[in-house]
Amino acid sequence: MQLLHRRPFHFFSFFLIFMLPLLYAGTDGTIRGQIKDIDGEPLPGAQVFIQEMSLGAVADINGNYLILNIPVGTYDVTVMMMGYQKQTIQDVEVIMDQTLWLNFAIPVEAFQGDEVQVIGEKKLVEKGTTSKKITVNSEAISTLPIRDINELYTLQSGVVKVQSRNQGIPDHEERGLEEIHVRGGRSGEIAYMMDGMYIRNPIFGGIGNGTRLNFLAVKEFDWQPGGFNAEYGDAMAAVSNWHTKSGGKNY
Repeated sequence: MQLLHRRPFHFFSFFLIFMLPLLYAGTDGTIRGQIKDIDGEPLPGAQVFIQEMSLGAVADINGNYLILNIPVGTYDVTVMMMGYQKQTIQDVEVIMDQTLWLNFAIPVEAFQGDEVQVIGEKKLVEKGTTSKKITVNSEAISTLPIRDINELYTLQSGVVKVQSRNQGIPDHEERGLEEIHVRGGRSGEIAYMMDGMYIRNPIFGGIGNGTRLNFLAVKEFDWQPGGFNAEYGDAMAAVSNWHTKSGGKNY
């Protein structure tokens, strides 16, 4: 009697183990295909997915992809990759126990991000500078209490300006010639430059009326009172360099 009662249980267990998977077999579909660009080159790493089902795949090195176990239904299949346009094929019908081939050819897309403005700020202390260097820009020059652009020298520490009318040449008077002495040095020991070109008076030294600049023409004034590099020849006391403005849309 006990053996007869066990037979229905064994038969039901056999049904669950062997027959139940057959009932569910073939209820899902598959989507596969290849992803290329418009030139026909495969796009490895491209992502293809069905958003509403949270199913997807990534293309291999040849651009091939495979999405398994997709429930039967109609879906939108989307493919996307960095640098390419996002593409969606709508109303893709997945049929039970069938493989649907779906290929993509996506064009290149230029990304346009938000504009980022970076404002450069000049450091108060230049770590790579081994000598003293003073730089005055045109905005600062326009606010200084000076009548002549050459009066910038007198505003620097250790500088003495002497107005000379006779430089030892008989019956010759060089008006407007200025002698600049830096830290007790001679006037001829200063290298005067404009845009990197030496402009010192070859006879008397110093600078004269011919090198006077208008305020509007000066872009920057650099002053190095000693300790400068060997690249500046013919200078022992200081190096003076005027940088003039160049033409542009505002000047």
